[in-house]
Amino acid sequence: MQTLRIRQERINKGWTLGYVADHTDITNQSVSTIERGITKPSYEVLCKLEQLFNLTHHELFAPAHDNS
Repeated sequence: MQTLRIRQERINKGWTLGYVADHTDITNQSVSTIERGITKPSYEVLCKLEQLFNLTHHELFAPAHDNS
């Protein structure tokens, strides 16, 4: 499974799943399933993610860049 940029951005910022969950009013598990592409966020959560990360939804859900 390909990693999405949202996970990469969260890790780069040093944020935990809990931090993102607290700022988007969803559970850690929900953040995890969104990051892994298993579920899609609601429109409300998507808007909160865009604001939190200061990225568009296209950027957040693009494949992560391989830095190796």
